[in-house]
Amino acid sequence: MHNRQARKRLVSNTMKKILIVDDNLEFLRLLSSLLEQDQLLIYKAAGVQEAIELLENTTVDAICSDYGMRDGTGLELFQKLRLRDVKIPFMIMSANDDYQLINKIKSWGASFCSKTSHELIGKIKAL
Repeated sequence: MHNRQARKRLVSNTMKKILIVDDNLEFLRLLSSLLEQDQLLIYKAAGVQEAIELLENTTVDAICSDYGMRDGTGLELFQKLRLRDVKIPFMIMSANDDYQLINKIKSWGASFCSKTSHELIGKIKAL
């Protein structure tokens, strides 16, 4: 029994941990499922506040957040984490490919990927 628990801890300690934040629960479930197939440890949050609460007790290697959610934006989440001195790779995804939005996100220091891009999974794995 102890060997199985130790092995599980070892696997979870060596896997890349990514937090996915999106209030579209179906998209969140689908994206998480695809990423877990690539041996990534995925944490999920359905909004800005839930992500902040999860990060109080959980350490992740990267965050991928939707831009527009019911309780705020991915950029607001990014800014709140920077104010707390959390400096990990952060990507904002959106179905809106507006250049002004993309430039705003990048000017703050986050990366961007379209939700409709075939590159989304690869970009998340590269965070």
